[in-house]
Amino acid sequence: MGKEKEGGLTLTRKEVLEHLGDGKKDFENADIRKANLMKIDFSGCILKNANLSYSNLKDANFTNCDMQGVSLWNANLEGANFTNANLEDADLDYAKLRGAILLNANLRRASLPTELIPREDIFASVETGCKVGQH
Repeated sequence: MGKEKEGGLTLTRKEVLEHLGDGKKDFENADIRKANLMKIDFSGCILKNANLSYSNLKDANFTNCDMQGVSLWNANLEGANFTNANLEDADLDYAKLRGAILLNANLRRASLPTELIPREDIFASVETGCKVGQH
């Protein structure tokens, strides 16, 4: 599954959907860079140390996901739902978070895109569930 690239497998949108369709929730260490993953339901998935940098994850659902150490560098996360997600040590630098929901998300030691979105807006979403940038 996936194209063989230096450093391992790179998954496409089709392969991610097939994996989820088979009832598989484990994407630990997966390389899913630059993929169009709009509106995909990843709820309950394990995405520890996965590389999703540059991916389009607009309106994706990450409710109850273990995303510890995930790279979301420069990803489009607009409207994504991260309710109860574990984003400890995640890299969200340059990610587009406007409209995302971070209710009860664990952002401990995560790199946040504070040059794009004020830290207060991000933490307001964690505490209240409001959409980032719209509290």
